[in-house]
Amino acid sequence: MNICVFGAARDQIDPGFFTLGEAFGRAMAREGHALIFGGGAHGLMGAVARGCAALGGRIVSVVPWFFNDPGVLWEQNTELIRMDTLAERKSVMEERADAFVALPGGIGTFDEFFQVLTMRNLGLHRKPIALLDYDGYWQNTVELLEQSVERGFAAPALLGHFRRFTEPEACLAFLREEAEKP
Repeated sequence: MNICVFGAARDQIDPGFFTLGEAFGRAMAREGHALIFGGGAHGLMGAVARGCAALGGRIVSVVPWFFNDPGVLWEQNTELIRMDTLAERKSVMEERADAFVALPGGIGTFDEFFQVLTMRNLGLHRKPIALLDYDGYWQNTVELLEQSVERGFAAPALLGHFRRFTEPEACLAFLREEAEKP
């Protein structure tokens, strides 16, 4: 399965987040899944790629040309795809992915997660979506989505379009099960 992973690009975060990211990358590679991601060498993007690479996993980096500074990009790619804009980057990652996982991150991660969630909610894809959490990072996001349903701004079905996990193996089991459904 090709799993698109969204996550932080910054290094100035609690080391526990990196432990989770590397563990997820290793678990993906151990199960034979490919990593599709934004190609960053730092933050949780880099952590997942390090974990995946440590066990020989397939890594596909999808990168806009303007990310061209030395040391910014992951360099041990199985495949490197370049394009002009962030919108094109998201489109390629969405197209190549069989499933999506959002690890903790900032505004770029929020954008990516909410876009694939919106597309699923609109019926534009049926690919599984998961939040992989550490230290309750995604709790407020889940509560916001629950509140949108409770107050009538979204249909209850929205809450069935994603799941939240704290363990990489449980997250991967969910993705496998959901991807196999007709």
